Amino acid sequence: MPAGNMFNTGAPLADALRGYAAKGRASFHTPGHKGRAGLLGEISSLALDLTELPETGSLYDGGDVIEQAEKLAAEAFGAAETLFSAGGCTLCIQTMLLLGGGPGGRVLFLRNAHRSAVHAAALLGMEPAWLWPGEDGRPEAGGIAESLKQDKNIRAVYITSPDYYGRLADVPRIAAVCRAAGVPLLVDNAHGSHLGAFGRHPLAQGAAMTADSAHKTLPVLTGGAMLHIGRKADGVPWAGRAEAKAAMALFGSTSPGFPVLGSLDLARDWWVRAGREAYRLTAEETAGLRKTAWEEEIDVLGGPLQDPARLTLDTRSIGVEGGEAAEFFRAQGCEPEYADGRYVVFILTPFNTPAELERLRGAIRGLPAARRRGRFLGRGVPGKGAKAAPYAWDGSPPEVVCSPREALLAPCETVPAPEAAGRIAARAACPCPPGVAAVVPGERITAELAVRLKEAGFDRLVVLK
Repeated sequence: MPAGNMFNTGAPLADALRGYAAKGRASFHTPGHKGRAGLLGEISSLALDLTELPETGSLYDGGDVIEQAEKLAAEAFGAAETLFSAGGCTLCIQTMLLLGGGPGGRVLFLRNAHRSAVHAAALLGMEPAWLWPGEDGRPEAGGIAESLKQDKNIRAVYITSPDYYGRLADVPRIAAVCRAAGVPLLVDNAHGSHLGAFGRHPLAQGAAMTADSAHKTLPVLTGGAMLHIGRKADGVPWAGRAEAKAAMALFGSTSPGFPVLGSLDLARDWWVRAGREAYRLTAEETAGLRKTAWEEEIDVLGGPLQDPARLTLDTRSIGVEGGEAAEFFRAQGCEPEYADGRYVVFILTPFNTPAELERLRGAIRGLPAARRRGRFLGRGVPGKGAKAAPYAWDGSPPEVVCSPREALLAPCETVPAPEAAGRIAARAACPCPPGVAAVVPGERITAELAVRLKEAGFDRLVVLK
């Protein structure tokens, strides 16, 4: 039994879930319902855990209540077509890549693409063209324009916005570049289902398609996501409904969770009635927490290209490593979404209570005081204003030995990082910060890169045999 777990029924995973819930920490992580969205109470009951029936319909066939719910969602979120997923955002990303890039197509990927996108590209036999983000971690429209100019075989552009830290790409400028080149802009909007409350949803800013992990920030059961399909300049959808459903059926389970699908429908109804205004209030509360952090001289990510509802603290600015800071926040009853060597990330939604927000505010105020009392080891942590570790990339393109598909499906082995020098990567390695893949399947691992990855915490790497 894990330490501190008061449950021991012989079902270790179930015990762990009960044990965590009993800690009573404030949730500043996914899912967005925070365990208290009352509208989900009935839909999550065993009585509604159903299968494909005449009354419930079939996710991939259409002409049923699922299609009705999806059309209502398309109207609510400003899409030409919306497809529900009970297989998370991964299923939406797989479908989006097939529709936008086609099997075997060449797609321009920003290097911080989620591993599900790398795996989908491999399964589809795609030939990725990689583009590194700028110094601020965002894709640069100029770099995308230059890539499209130099490589006429690129069929689509794939970016992530927002990223884990809540940083937003300049989607309107990038979308204009893609329109001029006649290629679709595909956006992994996993963390941005709520951005329509601020007029910043990438679909409204010109994206052709977006994959939205609705459960991350909306009142949706885990695994609930939506694929939104936009319109071309002539008003025609980038992909038709029948085509999109057929593509999704290639990847998705034939037994989707109906409570998850039902929660997407309920979340859409909530969004139309109250969600937009609720999120605007959440953004105001987040701004107040940013102000508290600044008053304590803790740097915070902000500005016009930042998710208004995400709080990202740069704790290294006061000499505290992000992982240590996260443990401090947990001890204060606040569970963050994510932490790395520099940042601690908190996801706020309208379902966080005022008491939880005050608990987080108190913890933010207590962090510098705890540092002054010697609470943190602070080994090797730079002082205020220090930059994150540099990208594990020296400016020259990596050596591509084989395609991602060949590398992912070939026999592989795990070796200590120093022994990976000169070997071919079979899996991606993505140090955080900065959240950019240092190596992807099919690329050769240089000696310098092996050292950097070891320093970033990758003790072992997966390589081809």
